[in-house]
Amino acid sequence: MKQAKALLTAATFTLSTGAMVFAAGTAHAATTLRLGHTFNPGEASYELLGELGERVEERTDGELKIQVFPSEQLGSEVQLLQQSKNGSIDIVVPGYSGASTLLPAMEISNAPFIFQSWDEARHILEGEAYQPIFDELKEQHNLVPLAKTWYWGWRNLTFNGDEVHNVEDMKGLKVRVPESPAWVEMVKAFDASPTPIPFSEVYLALQQGTVDGQENPIPTIYSRKFYEVQDQLVMSRHMLQSQVVLMNAQKFESLSESHQEVLREVVQELAQENYELQTGREDSMLEELRAGGNINVIEDIDRASFEEAAVQARENLVDRWGEEDYRRVMTAIENYRN
Repeated sequence: MKQAKALLTAATFTLSTGAMVFAAGTAHAATTLRLGHTFNPGEASYELLGELGERVEERTDGELKIQVFPSEQLGSEVQLLQQSKNGSIDIVVPGYSGASTLLPAMEISNAPFIFQSWDEARHILEGEAYQPIFDELKEQHNLVPLAKTWYWGWRNLTFNGDEVHNVEDMKGLKVRVPESPAWVEMVKAFDASPTPIPFSEVYLALQQGTVDGQENPIPTIYSRKFYEVQDQLVMSRHMLQSQVVLMNAQKFESLSESHQEVLREVVQELAQENYELQTGREDSMLEELRAGGNINVIEDIDRASFEEAAVQARENLVDRWGEEDYRRVMTAIENYRN
């Protein structure tokens, strides 16, 4: 009887121990990915990326989790790219211009007056024309795209002084630009003076007249209140600003195929929701700027004069981007329009 009781106790202990080991193994089975981005509260991208973890976790039954670090908590855009490349974080959401610090050809999408519509841009960025650039990004920098387009907005010019309706009206104007070749060459091609100034100092530079104008998407002009220190908004739509969602390639390939599929699916769903939300906000912000009367919205511009000047700006950047990549993209744009 004692022997039977001892055997029963041993069996119970073995089962119990096995269950604990199994439970512990299950508890550690979940994979957690770290995502770092630069968006701030109040921005559409901040809100939507905050939902990414919940949606992914729900669709993978808790097996895949996302930990989000917003508002440059882990570093600037360029620093986040390096961290994702090296594997210290897994996912980043830089602009194409930011990604060009790793691979200059990524900046082609920021070329002045290269795109006429969002549909055209998506066709090029998500299609065969840009694929060799993404292949090179993976080969050289260990990054793969989860979503190739994440809309931010069309960039427009603002100024003080005489109204700007064509490229000739920009002659001699000092225009704040980011420290990026695409912007510098564009403003030089407009016969104006490109003036690199840190973004945090732009409002004061406009207020003090250090520069005559700047350029940014409508949400930035609105949220940063540039309309308080500028008297005209020129709807040039000279550049499309889009982000790209990139992931460390080794980490992505370490996931199961089903988890890879869910991750890409959710990110691309959020990218579409971001487009709808962001364009809706752009429209409402622009209407508010018009109604407020603080800034004159100029829409009757000679767009052709700007486009013609921009061709030279792009040609000046071909050596930086790579002849083959640039010509392939331009051919694809021409084919799309035809």
